[in-house]
Amino acid sequence: MNHDPEAWRVLGRAIRSDRDRQGVTREQLADRVRERGGEISARSIGSLEAGKVPKRGAKPPTLEPTVAALGWKQGWADRILDGEDPGTVLEGAASEPAEDVTPRQRLYELLPSVYEFARTAVLTGAPAEVRDDFEVAAQRLLNAATAGAGRQGGYALAAYRPHAPGEGVPADDAARIRDALNNDA
Repeated sequence: MNHDPEAWRVLGRAIRSDRDRQGVTREQLADRVRERGGEISARSIGSLEAGKVPKRGAKPPTLEPTVAALGWKQGWADRILDGEDPGTVLEGAASEPAEDVTPRQRLYELLPSVYEFARTAVLTGAPAEVRDDFEVAAQRLLNAATAGAGRQGGYALAAYRPHAPGEGVPADDAARIRDALNNDA
């Protein structure tokens, strides 16, 4: 096994980058691993992302379950550790859902990217009102697609939208959450 610290740093950055691309926190990724029968903590994921070189001869037992939960195919982590460019290895991973992810789970995984797209469009000059219309349409589409899966209020997904670390809930989300709670009471 490769014990080159730089190779492990590259792998760690690739894991972190893919997790961020998916809009998943370390704790959410740990939950995915646990849902698949693995044992891991958010702290262990942090160690993988930091590129800590394993002290023993083998890969850490948390590595493969973690990258599998990100939707990586078997052997991709080894290819990166062997020096292959992560961009080449992970090419197409953004469009390939994990094999055992249901379509409903995939909808929820894609939703943060929809909101990120809308917020980025506003940063580049699109009117905030158009963003709001887009987000409402995305919420309606999700609600229609998941009808029958239990009651799903719009405030639940608004709270899930990614924000910058330490930023807290954006004002427009807070207002939507408050309105939804008042309407449901």
